[in-house]
Order: sequence, then C-alpha cells, then structure tokens
Amino acid sequence: MNKYIREPGNFITHFLPALLALPGMYLLLEKSSTTYENIAALVYGGGIFLLFSVSATYHSVPKTPYGIRFWQKFDHCCIYLMIAGSFTPTALIIFDGWMRWLLFGLVWLIAILGCLLKIFNRLKNKAVSTGLYIAMGCLIIPFIAKMVENVPAMGLFWLFLGGVFYIGGTYYYTKDKPLYKYLHSHELWHLFVNFGALSHFLYNYVYVFKA
Repeated sequence: MNKYIREPGNFITHFLPALLALPGMYLLLEKSSTTYENIAALVYGGGIFLLFSVSATYHSVPKTPYGIRFWQKFDHCCIYLMIAGSFTPTALIIFDGWMRWLLFGLVWLIAILGCLLKIFNRLKNKAVSTGLYIAMGCLIIPFIAKMVENVPAMGLFWLFLGGVFYIGGTYYYTKDKPLYKYLHSHELWHLFVNFGALSHFLYNYVYVFKA
C-alpha cells in the first residue's frame, strides 16, 4: 500500500471520516428549517468534509517538494476553517443579537488570519500554531453563561467532550514520532480528531438542529 499511498495509516484514518461528512451534512440539512440553520449546516458540514478530505490527500500524495508543501499548507489552513465551521451552528442558531455576530465574526476573523499567515509562511513555529488552534477552540468559554441557558446538560457534555479530544490530541500532534512499531503519534492525533468531530456532530445534530 505504501507504493501508492505515502502514509497509509494517516490516510485511512481521515479518508473514512471524509466519506461520512457529506451524509452527516445532509442529515443536518434535513433538520434545517430556517436560513440560519441551512447556512450553518452547509458551513459546518463543508468545513468537516474539507478538513478530512484534504488531510487524507496530503497524507497520500507522493513525496515531492512542491506537492508536500502545497498540501501541508492546505491541510493546516483547513484546521482553521474546520474550527470556525464548527462554531458556526452555535453562533448562528444558539445565539442571537450582538452575541451571534460577535462569536461568528471572531472565529472567522481568526480563521482567515490564520490561513493567510500559513499561506505566506508567517506561522512556521508548530507550538505557536498549535496554541492558536487551541485558543481559537476555547473562544466559547466567555460565552458559557449563554450556553448554559440555551443548551441542555448533555449537549454541553458532548460539546466539551469534543474539546477535550481535540485539545488532548494536540499532545500527539506536537510529538510527531513513532510510538510503537505500527503506530505513529500523528495517527493517534487523527483518531483524537475523529472522536472530537463525532462528539461535536452529536452535539449539533441532537441539541442545535432541533427540528
């Protein structure tokens, strides 16, 4: 398999979720009844699909300097887009008024800035880049009072469990080395991302898109 796919373990751990992302988006669209809900479903589902499909592609392309560099930048940009996309249903559906647009604007501003910094090689330090991912994911904390008012306890559980998976997984993301004979730390990072994405999908499907 290595003859055709550069990193089979990393490829398969994100190729399979990419296949599930579009049906997941369809399920959310089926529950959507307002313009905000439709937009949120498309942005969230599209961000998840983009992350997993680009990640799978990056880990499968041949090892050429240009190909690796291009797909790695694209992959890292998609992390920002996925985080912003994951915030979008909460911002547009759970929140209203100025809080809706404050949260929505903040996450997308940071996502766009992060992408530009990656594209123009202004964010090369892995620790700083990872810290920015984590800080972006924690933007929900100042809005926690509003979340408690509008989301049931089990919904908050799935939301924060997803955050634990994502943040916990960054430990393996930064290690970037073999752990066992057949397991690399990056593959374990991918599994943490998968469980984080699943937790957030359950949060969105059951507690945000309620129709």
